Amino acid sequence: MTIDATADPREQRVMSGDIWAEVCGALARSHDLVRAEDVADSPLMRADGLRYLTRLFAGGIRLCVELADADYPEFARMVDTTLSWGIDNPDCIYLYAAVRGDAGYLISGNRGTAHHLDIQVNRGHFAEAPDFGVVSTCNGFELETEPDGAIEITLSPERHEGNWLPLEADAEWILVRQYFNDWENERPADLTIERIGAEYPPPVLRTDKIAARLDRLITWLEKGGRYWDEMARYSLERGDNSVYFRPIDETNWGGLRGLAYGFGNFHCEPDEAVILEVTPPECHYWSFSLANRYWESLDWSRRQVSINGHQASMDADGVFRAVIAHDDPGVANWLDPAGHTCGTIMGRYLLTDAAPQPSMRVVKLDRLSSEFPDTSRVSSEDRSQALAARRRAVSFRNRY
Repeated sequence: MTIDATADPREQRVMSGDIWAEVCGALARSHDLVRAEDVADSPLMRADGLRYLTRLFAGGIRLCVELADADYPEFARMVDTTLSWGIDNPDCIYLYAAVRGDAGYLISGNRGTAHHLDIQVNRGHFAEAPDFGVVSTCNGFELETEPDGAIEITLSPERHEGNWLPLEADAEWILVRQYFNDWENERPADLTIERIGAEYPPPVLRTDKIAARLDRLITWLEKGGRYWDEMARYSLERGDNSVYFRPIDETNWGGLRGLAYGFGNFHCEPDEAVILEVTPPECHYWSFSLANRYWESLDWSRRQVSINGHQASMDADGVFRAVIAHDDPGVANWLDPAGHTCGTIMGRYLLTDAAPQPSMRVVKLDRLSSEFPDTSRVSSEDRSQALAARRRAVSFRNRY
């Protein structure tokens, strides 16, 4: 039997090793993302930047190389506690799998009990950002689920009975989002995906296939890296200490359907506190979370860098008031900047007809108690226990 391992002129770049030199060149050039003149030259910023480059590379390897087989797809985390990029939501598990538009797929397993489940078919690729978009999508409200949580969803070009997501010719990947409100009690879905009609074992890897994947990895490092840098800059350029919610129809092209995204930033010195205030809308879910200069969510498994509507302590007047401060101010809604004097913020309102704009203001830390004396307080012991519980919840979630 002859094994066809070439099949494309690009195989010469694989055989010679030249393509790896191209990858390394793109990786070296990515250093420009973290050493630009307008990036603060602090020890923490430099440490963040170098770690960000390793995560950017690791994320590209995962999405462009390891999960690129649309004939034999499998779900894997797109981001997690050790692989943050694109200002991921601390309340969310993101599962990624490759598909192709002329095939059929079956997703099966258990739906779990996440507060919100959404399955989205996409065209393009994150490496080509912003040149990707939504083909079709459905959420947990639209899916038929058995009483025990069992679920099956068919993806195909032709209509199918039961749960069905249409594929178009340019479909390339699917994204499963699970939003958790109650971290300690909601349980993740347990899902598998398989191409209908797939035969095993799969074919051996061809040189033209690996060449195409490495070319996409180069694009991820260059075009994709520039896009996420531009989005971080967009958040930073909103004006110091502000959050701006864009209209939902401006972000539905590639984001979660029905989600209003709020882009913003914080600037907080060690002797200051930044107070964020908003009356949340009537909606299915809402949250605010902190991230760094590179649009990496901060350490959400061990620090309270995010708060959602279930976790929040609301004041008697129905207003959500949160405090960004470097030392624990003893208020329930503390957002910990994890040592960063400036960074980015993302707000989220899901399934809402309104997107109220928050206000933010800076006060001296020693005046904080007089700013809103009636807000809920927590002791240092209670805070430590809450953070330990947060870590345990994330550890459980990470098993899936």
